[in-house]
Amino acid sequence: MSDLLAMDRRTAGAAAGESISLSDEQAKVLLDELGSQEDVLAIYHNGWGNAVLAKDGLVLLRNLLKPIAIRVPAPLQILRRTYGMSDSVDVLVLGHPCKLWGSKLDPKGELLMAMGEMLPPDSPLRPSRGIQLSTWMGRHPVLMALAVFGVLFAVLGPASSGSVKEVMAQKPEPALVVPSFEGTSLAIAAVSADRHAWKTVSAADASSDQRPVNTTTSGWQVCFQSPARDETVRPAARTLTLYAVPEREECPTRLHGPRRIVMPDLVGDQADDASRALGDLGLQHVIYFHAHTRKRLYDGLQDLADWQVCRQQPEPGTEVSTSTQIDLWLIGPGDPCAKPSPKPKPKPKPKPKPKPQPDPEPKPRPQPSYGTGSGGGSTGGSSSGGSSGGGSTGGGSTGGGSSGNSGGSTGGTGSRPGVQFGQYCSPVGATATTTDGRPAKCFMGKDGNARWGYNSG
Repeated sequence: MSDLLAMDRRTAGAAAGESISLSDEQAKVLLDELGSQEDVLAIYHNGWGNAVLAKDGLVLLRNLLKPIAIRVPAPLQILRRTYGMSDSVDVLVLGHPCKLWGSKLDPKGELLMAMGEMLPPDSPLRPSRGIQLSTWMGRHPVLMALAVFGVLFAVLGPASSGSVKEVMAQKPEPALVVPSFEGTSLAIAAVSADRHAWKTVSAADASSDQRPVNTTTSGWQVCFQSPARDETVRPAARTLTLYAVPEREECPTRLHGPRRIVMPDLVGDQADDASRALGDLGLQHVIYFHAHTRKRLYDGLQDLADWQVCRQQPEPGTEVSTSTQIDLWLIGPGDPCAKPSPKPKPKPKPKPKPKPQPDPEPKPRPQPSYGTGSGGGSTGGSSSGGSSGGGSTGGGSTGGGSSGNSGGSTGGTGSRPGVQFGQYCSPVGATATTTDGRPAKCFMGKDGNARWGYNSG
């Protein structure tokens, strides 16, 4: 077993438990084919090559000198359960049965059958008897030649050994209806074509770019073929040419037509990985912009290798030509693609509105100024004066007269000393004396207001 398998975590368990030995070239091809987390479960014999059962399916290793890997994804199609002295299991691969046996980690093929499903006996996917026989003959050429030679020797006898060779040489070659290889992986198509006795199987670029390619190149798909499908030929005298393009491209609309490149999804990739992917597609005209400022970056990839692609133009899935300009918007390591919003400034607290002041109450209208006497006193004084006057008249007493004069002065006359003409007064009809000693009386004016006027009565 190759030391490369023993040193790799994915294959170390199988390398320690299996007795089947893989060459270093086979080990390199296998390690390149396996996923980063895909462990190997078992290794089997498969004709002149080997088969490896991994976590995600079966990997066939063909061609001992220059190995290629053929991936058979799970679930596997089981043609025949464990049988024979070698405990073999038959699995359907590309329409042909593959016989697997010899694993120490899976001696009865239980892991194979657990990862697959049995094809029903009437399934149209099952190969016919003729295909099974031709497959056996292709896998056992030495035994087939010995069997044919033995039959001819028994029929013609020892003396006719020369005639045997002549008869075999003159045996007409069977005609072949060319199968379709278009749309399949180039490496798988080449292996499938090797089951027939073609003079040569070659590969070429299907586009106008004429890129170098051979039948063992991985990651290419067949677009055209010559001879064409369903054509009847004698393979030993013909060369089968498979015209292919990388699987990430669309097939040209015609043989040797212009390339049809589908724009890959680069968002989230590092700038150097995106540049490498575009270069592999033949897209060399790439311009870089800053994702936030949108300004062009002129520093080159030496300073942008670990920057991240945030946006691209053309969009993923768009069909472009090799002369198309590719625009990539990048952002530095650890920075978000979306431009952060500026920090908002705190709003000042609103000042409380002052409480509305109540409207001032209206000032009362000024009341007219009256004298020291009152109307009531005058009325009362008048009455008193009358009484006193009566006493004075009746008694003839000077004191009584004096009292009556006092009463008349105070209220008997109803006068109010100290008023001025024109001032407001109340009630109408009241009398008073002005400050200069003239008589005054309260009259109702034309404007509806009572005022002091001259008392002519």
